[in-house]
Amino acid sequence: MRERVWPVAPERSVTRARRLVSLPPTSRWAVPVLFVLLLAGFAAGIWGTYRDNFPGKGLYRVTGAFVDRAGETMILVKHDVVPGLMPEMNSMVFFAESKEILDRAELRPGDRVRLTVRPIRDDRLLVVEIRKVR
Repeated sequence: MRERVWPVAPERSVTRARRLVSLPPTSRWAVPVLFVLLLAGFAAGIWGTYRDNFPGKGLYRVTGAFVDRAGETMILVKHDVVPGLMPEMNSMVFFAESKEILDRAELRPGDRVRLTVRPIRDDRLLVVEIRKVR
């Protein structure tokens, strides 16, 4: 039986391979640092999405269509389901904290809105923020 002989690489290619394997210290830290930065960005994106839907303790997000302004601080909204608070409704009255909030929003019938509301006494919902949604 013939003995198998493996070719030996020239010395030049061995030193070249060693140079590629032994990276400078700054290059060794680049990948972990990049990973941590990407992970932090991902976490911030998830947190922002979470805060859009759940604004804080005692506050709820209501998305719907603006119907009409019924008074200085009262509006009618046809809204979608509000998780943890109520089902979808054809039209519901919301009370704003102030007239200025409603004036700044410049709402027209049919506009899609996202309201941040806080339940108050007598089963009323107080609007603390209004945003138009596209």
